[in-house]
Parts: sequence; structure tokens; C-alpha cells
Amino acid sequence: MSSNDSGVGVQATDMSTSDCSDLSSETDHLNCKTGETVLSVEEFESDDQSIETSSSSLMQAVSHVFGAKLKCVIVGFFALLYAVYFVCALAMHVFAKCEEDHNVMPLIYLTITIVAGILFWFVTNRFGDEIENGIASPLKIFMKNHWNVLKWFFSTLPFIGVLIIIIVSAIQRPSNMMSLLGWLCLVAFLFICSRAPKKVNWRPVLGGFALQFYFATIILKWDKGYDLFDTIGKMFTKFLSFSSYGSDFVFGSTEEHFFAFKVLPVIIFFSCVITMLYYLGVMQAVIGKIASVMRITLGTTAAESLCAAGNIFVGQTEAPILIRPFLGIMTHSELHAVMVGGFATIAGAVLAAYIMKGVSAIHLLTASVMNAPTALAVSKLLYPELGHSKLEKIKETIKEKQPYNNVIEAAAAGASSAISLVANVAANLIAFVALLYFFNSILAWFGAFVCLPDLSFEIICSYLFMPLAYLMGVEWKDAGIVAELIGIKTFLNEFIAYDKLSGFITNRIECQAGTVLSVRSEIIATYALCGFANLSSIGIQLGGLGSMAPNRLGDLAQLAVTALLGGICTNLMTACVAGLLVVDTHFTPTCLNLNTSVAIMNDTVFNSTSMVFNETAI
Repeated sequence: MSSNDSGVGVQATDMSTSDCSDLSSETDHLNCKTGETVLSVEEFESDDQSIETSSSSLMQAVSHVFGAKLKCVIVGFFALLYAVYFVCALAMHVFAKCEEDHNVMPLIYLTITIVAGILFWFVTNRFGDEIENGIASPLKIFMKNHWNVLKWFFSTLPFIGVLIIIIVSAIQRPSNMMSLLGWLCLVAFLFICSRAPKKVNWRPVLGGFALQFYFATIILKWDKGYDLFDTIGKMFTKFLSFSSYGSDFVFGSTEEHFFAFKVLPVIIFFSCVITMLYYLGVMQAVIGKIASVMRITLGTTAAESLCAAGNIFVGQTEAPILIRPFLGIMTHSELHAVMVGGFATIAGAVLAAYIMKGVSAIHLLTASVMNAPTALAVSKLLYPELGHSKLEKIKETIKEKQPYNNVIEAAAAGASSAISLVANVAANLIAFVALLYFFNSILAWFGAFVCLPDLSFEIICSYLFMPLAYLMGVEWKDAGIVAELIGIKTFLNEFIAYDKLSGFITNRIECQAGTVLSVRSEIIATYALCGFANLSSIGIQLGGLGSMAPNRLGDLAQLAVTALLGGICTNLMTACVAGLLVVDTHFTPTCLNLNTSVAIMNDTVFNSTSMVFNETAI
């Protein structure tokens, strides 16, 4: 075996001699042995470090044995301690011993989740072989023997469900069908732009779109699902608010320069926590399960699915690190899928910053989940697989070797690594906002000669993308403003677009003077902007992926434009699905609930209105 920086490995099954020779000839990172079932990439220590004396080896063996026992004792102690705490909490709740009555259900849900996770881990590790030989293998044989019949069942059932969802939405709110028309137009556009329309493999395409609909339905149409994600969103927002204690300690509790001293520190805090979760193995488990669902449903390779799942939580240059050893041997279609996934999603740390700006947490989280399978579907429609993938027999990844010695080191490294991200966000915002105003001044200067002194980039985008916004389900009077946001996000930066959107949301909630969108338009815009698909991201992706696979830089540059188009369409299609399914039942009442864009008048109007109501009441 050969060394590799990433420490990522894979397992493969049923590989022939020719497969091994082809795979080994393409890269120095992989080593394949014919007749074995494991294809692995691991990190090894240097030769100097690997040479140890027999005495030190003996000490390490003894330390390993007693260390494992000590670990079991510590885990058992804390498990017993939590069990005692849980019983005491239930008893105090039942007998009302506390002065303040707290809802104990979140604690019960947390305990059930922990116990279920432990049981699942124990069963799979203790009885994994028995389950594989006694249940999984016979089931696979049965499905293989009867696949001609079963494939029609598994193919038609999901789409019958999607059809029912669409019919129910049409009955509840017929006007939502405009969003369905927009979604169909985008699919037709992607098919026309496809590199090989006649060779499209429809399983990943239709499977990805089906997952998109089902994810949206669970959250936007099912009350329990909405309440669950709403609770998660509120908890996530509360969790992010703790970053203010750190920023207040460093910068002071000032509200001036809110973005620099309140929003950007959230990125550092979130990066710190994510790195800790990676060290503990939590992120790998979550990403791996999501990737397994997409691989089984869509039929994509494990590497593609893993990268797409990783994009839900990390950014467009961090997620490909999970599959770094395989970038050099990927087909053009697989590379395209990796790039589209990066353009179509946002990093968790950046998502946290948007939430702190006042954008709805539940819809940002929903958009992040929906975009992952949709990106794979869009990519396979735009750039179908035309060759033979060398990764199609790779089934699962092996746990990555951790570069940190303990969780404290992981936390410190996560905080330090966020410095470059914060600097990148701040630098890009300074540059692009300045460019926007500079460009607007040029347009205004030229526009003044043709009686258009207020001509600006936003106005041009509002007219250019207004039909598209209307097809997504936005009311016509809001379409110009949402189109402006889409243009800013695409040609400049999604941070600037979300900053403008958060201002509109604040105007509606707090009844401030300025432009106000309907809640429906705000929601659709939130989904449409949730992605890194803008021109500046092309350079970011080429730089990140090119450094991981220098031999594929030319291919990456060739695929960049179509991948960007795929990312843009993914965000717009997710917005269309949200527009199709969203209803008014979950909208929080505010002082102003309008379905059009309005300019709130000054305080005298509200004072006069109050006087009228008071006189009427008298």
C-alpha cells in the first residue's frame, strides 16, 4: 500500500484482474490486489517513526489493552451517571419538585435518540455478519432473481407518491401550480442543454428529483415534519447565539459593525464545533448514512454520493477532501457531479451566518438537504455518464485517520482553520460591494443621457429575471425584487443577496420603512439563493479541486461553466418545489401581512390609523 495525505480509504468487492490493472495504472494513490475484497488507502508513518524497539512495542501493547478497558470503564460510568440523571429528571417532573415547570419532552426525545443510536451501533457491530448472511444476502438473491417484476414496483411507486403530492398541492392552492410549470421548464432547459440527451441514465435523474419532492413534502406539507425542523432550526439558532459571548469578550458588547463583530465570529464558532464532531466520528457517521441513501436510491457511485452528502455540511472545497484519492481517476461525468454539488450548496458555517442575519433557519436547513440529491440529478441530466467508471464497484469508505490527538486539539484547529474562511468572506464582500456601487455609478452616468438617471445593476437584473421569478411562483408585484436578488447572487455573491433579503424580512417583521415582500416570496427567494453558484465560485472550485488533482485541472476548467449552470438550476428548481408545496398555515403573523411589495409609510400614517381604530372602538 502507498501513503496518501487524506487518510481516506475505500472497500471494493468483486474486482477482476483487469479492473485491478486499470485502476493501478491510473494512479499512484491506490493499491489493488486481485482476489481480495478490500481496496484501501491509508496513512502510514514515515520509516524513521515505524522503527521501534521490542520493549516499546510491548509497552504499547500493554497500554492498548489497559487503555481499552479504561475507556470502557469511563463510558460505562458516564452512561450510568446519565441514567441516574434521567430518572431523577422524570421523577422531579412528575412530582413537580421544581419551582419552574420545564417541558421534559425534549429530554425524552434526546434520550431515545441516544439509546437508539447505541443499540444500532451495538447490533451492527456484534451481529453484523449474522445479519448480512441471514437476512441481507438472501434478500439480495431474492431481489436479483425477481428483479424483472420488482423493478416496476420500485420504479413506479415513488412517482405515484410524487403525483399524489402534486394533486394535493393543486387542490389546496391552485395558484401554486405556477411553480410546477417553472420546475418543468427548468427540466426541459436542462435536457436541451444536455451533452448527450439520448444517453441520459434516468435512474439518478428521476431518483434525485423524487428525493427532492419527498424531503420538501416531509418538511413543508407534514405538520409533524415542519414542527421537527422548526424545533431543530430554533435550537440551531440558539446554539449559534452562544458565539456572541465569545465575540463580546473580544470586541465588547457593541451593536456597531454588526456583520464584522457578530456574524463573522459565528463562522469561527461553527467551524470549531464541526471539527470536534469530525474528531468524535459523528460527522462521518451522519454523512455516510445520507450518502448510502442517495447511492441506493440514485444508483450513483459511493464517491459521488459521499461528496454530495458532505456538501450539506461543509463547503465546495472541503467536501471533495472526503474523496480526494479518487479525483484523479474519476470520469468527466463524476467530476461534473462533484462540481455541481459544490455550486448548488452552501457551507454549514456560512449557513450559520445567514441565520444570524435573520434569514429563516428552517428553510435554509431544508434547502441544504434538498439541494444534495437534486444536484446529482441535475448533473446526470446535463452531463450523462458516457464512459466506464473505475469507481462503480467501490461500495463504502473506511474511517479516516484523525490528525488530532484529542478533542481539545481538534477544537483549536477548527477555530484556526476558520480564519482563512472569515478573511475570504470579508475580503469578497468588501470587493464585490465596492464593485457593485462602482458599476452602478457607471450605469447611472450612461443612463442619465437617455433619461434613466437611476439605472443600476439591480434594475437590469429585475427586468431580466422577472419572468423566471414569476415562473418560480413569486407574485408578479414581488417578481422584480426577487429577480434582483437572483441576479446579485448569480453575478456577484450570495452573501450580498441574503443581506438584502434579510433587510426585507426585517422591514416586514418590525414594520420598518422600506420594501416588504410577502412571506411566500421571502421563502421562495430563500431557497433560490441557497447555493454558491456564482461566477466567483468558479475560481474557488478550480483552485481547490485543482490542488487535489493537478492532472485533472484541464478537465475541471472544461466542465466549470456547465457545472455552474447546473448549480444555478438546482437552486431554482428547489425554489420551485418549495413554491409548489408551501402553504400559509405555518406563517407567523406580523404587524403587516401583504401579498405585494410595498413601501411602508412614515409614522404619521400609523398614528392616524391608530386614532381611527380608537375612535371606532369608542
